[in-house]
Amino acid sequence: MAAVRRYVFPLIWMLIFAIIAIALARLAFFPGDAQAGDGEDPAVPAVEFDQYATVPVETGDIASALALPGVVESDPGTDLKATEEGKINKIWSREGDTVEKGQRILQVRIPQDPEPVLPGTTSGGEDTIDEGTGTDGTGDDGTGNEGTSDESAQAGGKAGGADEATPGTAGDTIEQPSPQAATEYTYVDLVASASGKLTGLAVEEWQSLAVGDVVASISPGTYSIVADLTPEQQLSLLDTTIKATATLPTSPDPVTCDAPDITEQSGSSDDDAAKDTEPQIDPMTGEETSSGTSVAQLECPVPEGTRIVPGLSVEVAVDLGTAEDVLVVPTTAVEGEGEAGTAYALDEETGEPLPVEVSLGKRGDGVVEITEGLEEGQEILQFVPGVDNPEDEMGMDGMGGW
Repeated sequence: MAAVRRYVFPLIWMLIFAIIAIALARLAFFPGDAQAGDGEDPAVPAVEFDQYATVPVETGDIASALALPGVVESDPGTDLKATEEGKINKIWSREGDTVEKGQRILQVRIPQDPEPVLPGTTSGGEDTIDEGTGTDGTGDDGTGNEGTSDESAQAGGKAGGADEATPGTAGDTIEQPSPQAATEYTYVDLVASASGKLTGLAVEEWQSLAVGDVVASISPGTYSIVADLTPEQQLSLLDTTIKATATLPTSPDPVTCDAPDITEQSGSSDDDAAKDTEPQIDPMTGEETSSGTSVAQLECPVPEGTRIVPGLSVEVAVDLGTAEDVLVVPTTAVEGEGEAGTAYALDEETGEPLPVEVSLGKRGDGVVEITEGLEEGQEILQFVPGVDNPEDEMGMDGMGGW
């Protein structure tokens, strides 16, 4: 044990000190190697590109499409409204029933104003004479009375067995009780204004209804995919026949939309009329490229028989057309949106980038059409000046292929 303490332990300590000394010497005299060891994985090369690399303007074919995130929504139903005021007499359909257009849903009982009934009244004097009295004031026994009209009426009433009347002065009116008229009703059927599923039916029999009251809603049972459009995207779809497909998780192939259309929300000044969306940032300039407000939507009706549920998130692809044998350049070589853009060429005298105003057309997979401003074979910068890593955004591809 004494030999171990005397020879082995000192050797171990010497070895440790030697390793520390070598490490310190490497840090002192070879700092580059140490930083390389602590930096990025050498197996993954750093992105390096020549900011002054040029590419020629070429001709080619281009297919343009617009990719939009969408959500499945149920198509709005048709309100079933009361057309008459009254009380519900019968209910034939129930909540959740499938009805056809024109089918009876419920019946409303409507009271009618009774016909006016003339009361059985009599009046004294020369105009009104009791039943038992003749028109000439002579009683039934043939005896002529020359008295007042009320005395003649009393005599005639007693002789003829007519209703008793209270004697009074001339001109008094004797009122008779009028018969009570029975209340009459008419019945009106409320029928379905469309075919579909009955929802929201919560009325009961003998419940009162007023004209215009919503009794229920008739859902068509169909669905549509709704995708918000920025003003720039809506502009690209003007005066075009929209052809769109949707990628659904329940279908192996994209589903073709039936007659897609663009709807604009009325009253864009209202808070609920415009939907705030995240503004898009131009990767070339760092500035916002859209207003960030969506007041239009693309509605894509889903074909019947497609397995789908409301709230499902899907991807919508809008075909913007194709172009053949047109001038194209990489999207990394152009900055701008809409139909106006800027490309850059090298100044022959100074060697510095020189901006060239161009007109843009369709955008495809990594390329954009040039309609004006450049010629075939002309050399332009492959990357817009000032871009740190064009591979991150690939220029204008971040705009959804617009």
